[in-house]
Amino acid sequence: MKILVISSRLPHAQVISGHQIVYQRVRRLAERGHEIGLACLASPDDEAHVESVRALARELEICPARAPLPARIGEALFPSRPARFREVYSPAMLKCVGDMIERTQYDVALAEFGLMGQYLHRNPYLPAVRKIISVHHCHTLSSRKTLQLLGRSPRAVAEWLALRRMQDYEFDLYRAADHTLVLSPEERYGVLSCAPDLRVTVIPSGVDTKYFKPPAQPAREEAIAITGYYDDVANRDAVLWFSRTVWPLLKQRHPGLSFYVVGPNPSGAMLDLARRDPRIVVTGWVEDIRPYLAKARVFVCPNRLGSGMRGKILQAMASGVPVAATTLGAEGIPIQIGNTGFLADTPDILVQQVSLLLDDEKLRETIARNARAMVEERFSWDRGINLLESVLHEVVGR
Repeated sequence: MKILVISSRLPHAQVISGHQIVYQRVRRLAERGHEIGLACLASPDDEAHVESVRALARELEICPARAPLPARIGEALFPSRPARFREVYSPAMLKCVGDMIERTQYDVALAEFGLMGQYLHRNPYLPAVRKIISVHHCHTLSSRKTLQLLGRSPRAVAEWLALRRMQDYEFDLYRAADHTLVLSPEERYGVLSCAPDLRVTVIPSGVDTKYFKPPAQPAREEAIAITGYYDDVANRDAVLWFSRTVWPLLKQRHPGLSFYVVGPNPSGAMLDLARRDPRIVVTGWVEDIRPYLAKARVFVCPNRLGSGMRGKILQAMASGVPVAATTLGAEGIPIQIGNTGFLADTPDILVQQVSLLLDDEKLRETIARNARAMVEERFSWDRGINLLESVLHEVVGR
């Protein structure tokens, strides 16, 4: 099958967050004999990986990440799409996607991330082709959750005014596609509550349990860790909320405790945390997150915003690090409290759970062992690719 994958950045082996899902899908579909084309937006961080990705793809096109200035001005004055979608809008990508499908006669186009679905919707260059949009997180659902936290405030008014336009545009994209993919059952329920007529399939994230595994000789510090891609407002909010409400109480209980915040593009507010508190280490981009997972006794995922499934929890579990998360942070992952991890949505309970894990080595070992067994059984990449292939064949055959 000839499959065109459309991505907001180059998917390669070192990329993190949702782009790792894209990389695994591209690599494993190519290994199964499918002809993969890839159209993506340019990112300076990706230049060193272009040749390794070319080895996987039948053809690779990289387009400017931003629209030319006149087009940006036009969109600002007479917007044809919500602001969040304008952030990854590139007229060059519109034409590139159309040209690639016309030239190579792809059987199906797969837009990874809902934002990239705009290149399959009302695209004047697009020939007839089957279309699938993989929704890593639904922006309408994320905006609703943000409103719940904002309460009555000027920012809440602005968010509310933008929400209706966001929902109308986003779900027009999904209805125009032949099929929609999501990462979790919770996301599927939320999407169908907005558009019951959609064809929606859950294909969860996965983890490579040969790459992420417990260290042979554990030498864990008295430390907790969080990983993420901090261009994402939900990940920035998680770090800042945790640092403001949970971390001060944990420091009092554990005077030697360190907090590793690992991942690219930390905000200025996050960097300020490290300047004010030497026990908070904000790493920025690292080539390999595994050494930090090997240091930590507990992994935290205190997300309050966003939607979708967070593969970083699977990575921590596969690495033998017990997880304490919010209910939203663990969406799509069947954590059994006290058996495969802990869940808490208030600071005081989260403090209790993290402290319990820090203090009780036997409990940490039991939860780590159970969680790794769970991800090995339920979240292999091959299982997800089997589901994806099934959807691809069904859509093309339709």
